[in-house]
Amino acid sequence: MSRLELCLMVEGQEGVSWPQWKQLANAAETHGFQGLFRSGHYLSELPGSGRAALECWGTICALAAVTSKIRLGTAMTPASFRHPSVLGKLVTTADHVSGGRVELGIGAGWFEEEHVAYGFPFHTGRVRMDV
Repeated sequence: MSRLELCLMVEGQEGVSWPQWKQLANAAETHGFQGLFRSGHYLSELPGSGRAALECWGTICALAAVTSKIRLGTAMTPASFRHPSVLGKLVTTADHVSGGRVELGIGAGWFEEEHVAYGFPFHTGRVRMDV
């Protein structure tokens, strides 16, 4: 028998504050959700919105310390934002802090403006997929 899993996915780059992240995580645990996932974006996808974005793996590590049941992770972390060994250490740290409740979603990254704003090379799609 399979079980339906209820998870939340939040676009954290659209102005979600730390108090709101804690409230979301608490609500997810209180109401029986199995997971809370977020995007790995650094910028809002709405041009000129000025919406803030907490760094995804910093947020996940912090949430791991203040939750006890829900799984935490990224719907997609752009591989182009971090060297693979740095990403590996971040995810491992989050996994240890959470007691094994972390999921890593990884992708090529598509948002050119975000790469440019933070000084990441925006290679061709083929190169980004190879990374």
